[in-house]
Amino acid sequence: MAPKTKAEVMSNLGMECFKKGDTKKGADYFEQALKLVEGEPTNPLLVTLLTNLGVAQTILGDMSASLGYLERALEMQEKDLGEMHPDLVGTLQNLTVVCSKLGETEKAVNYMTRAGEIESKAKVDSKVQELEAGSADQVSGPKITEVEE
Repeated sequence: MAPKTKAEVMSNLGMECFKKGDTKKGADYFEQALKLVEGEPTNPLLVTLLTNLGVAQTILGDMSASLGYLERALEMQEKDLGEMHPDLVGTLQNLTVVCSKLGETEKAVNYMTRAGEIESKAKVDSKVQELEAGSADQVSGPKITEVEE
């Protein structure tokens, strides 16, 4: 296993502070880690840090900062995963809360609706896969037993 990068260590420290209730200190560590990875658009830690900073800023009451971080995270997730990927749901839900707190009701409703659509599609896709897997197990179809007289 490769040693952790400085950004990963800073992110982990931020999360530990956050878990212990020191959101401000956690956000400071997240910021430091973000500065280290911002030049690496394919680094998976980048979206995590943007999301964590968005949530931390929401807790700290800075909704404008939170909105900026979360919108950046969503933009990157959409680019990497596609616009209907289930991993977007959490970010969309966070954006719903922030927009509501900012009084941007229409924007909040749009984010909430989109999150719901993605969740519904994911459930349907999962059920289809489940049914397809079940039908693969029954290649010969259902068994019919003839009744003898």
